[in-house]
Amino acid sequence: MQVAASHAGGVSAPPHSPLAFFAHERGDARVVKRIAALQDQRWKVVGFTFHRVREKPELPPGWQNIHLGTTYNRRYFRRLWAFVKAIGVLWANRDRLGNCGVIYAVNTDNALLALLGRFFAGRRVPLVLELADIQPVMTGKGLVAKIFRAIERVVLERVALLVTTSPGFVREYFLPVQNFTGEIFLLENKVYPSRRLPLAEAASEVPVAHGQPWVIGGFGALRCRRSLEMMHALALRLGERVRFVLRGYPAGTLADEFDDLLGDLPNFVYGGSYFYPDELAELYAGIDFNWAFDQTDPNGNSAWLLPNRIYEGGCFGVPVLGAAVTETGRWIEEHALGWTFAEPLEESLAAFFEALTVTDWAVVKHRCAEHPRGEFTGDDDYVNLAKRLKELEVG
Repeated sequence: MQVAASHAGGVSAPPHSPLAFFAHERGDARVVKRIAALQDQRWKVVGFTFHRVREKPELPPGWQNIHLGTTYNRRYFRRLWAFVKAIGVLWANRDRLGNCGVIYAVNTDNALLALLGRFFAGRRVPLVLELADIQPVMTGKGLVAKIFRAIERVVLERVALLVTTSPGFVREYFLPVQNFTGEIFLLENKVYPSRRLPLAEAASEVPVAHGQPWVIGGFGALRCRRSLEMMHALALRLGERVRFVLRGYPAGTLADEFDDLLGDLPNFVYGGSYFYPDELAELYAGIDFNWAFDQTDPNGNSAWLLPNRIYEGGCFGVPVLGAAVTETGRWIEEHALGWTFAEPLEESLAAFFEALTVTDWAVVKHRCAEHPRGEFTGDDDYVNLAKRLKELEVG
């Protein structure tokens, strides 16, 4: 998935000082979206970012950027060395960092760099930390997990604001595990900017292929091994009843095995990357169901997150499929915008598609098409975030 930055004017007045944005990867979709949104709210952003080498196209930064170093996927020692070398970059740019009104850091490791840079600058610039994923190591019981949690607590004690993307993270991790008592801003993974969001086609309550086959789409970062395995198994088992379509890019440890997991079934296909949000309307108009399963960390992060795709599909009225007893499942059930499934997932899904009628699907499809689009877009959230950051700047 490729994200094009947006720079149109927002509604808030220009802040007096720039905002320093620390991030692990300048081309990461979330990083690009966050910075574009802050620029839309008239923040001048100075990026302190790493470059991650990936096998996907990348647009140049749409902001003033200070290069902290280059990292490579799963090459952890090289990444550590890049972090060490970044200390020199921070020292060289300490005056520029000290002139910023707010520091916004994505992930704990970048927040550590931000704190060091703040120390070099000799000025207590308010630090905002965004944590949108809880890595498996953070919920473990071993010594390494305890050390990492202790480091994260040190950072959390020094932040003026914690930004996260799901109430599940707050309820299941930040409050009971890290005992965080500071201010939290919920910034869900909604579609942004809505002004560039294509209009939804006229609501149709007829399936793409009249249910012969049912078309299921999985769009975005493709990192869940079990999802691919389930899709492959269902495509093989149900044959012409279903067709699975993937778009986006393979991510994480899945990238090297993606082709093998995909296989060569005619009803399980990968269509490559796409431009966000420009191509969303076309993507979602071509499917009957939005696949929102994530089993990469089923007892932790996967159970607590709310993925981008539920909001994207919501904008275009596509029913969602997800796992029960997860935050995503609760979201689906609360809004009545799809179906949830219990373990064993493959068996539950197979039985569902074998019994599904067009009439049953059309009832939920109609409900999805009628749901207010504004609940899936993040424009108001970013206005509120920018306002809060401005308040932090002026003290």
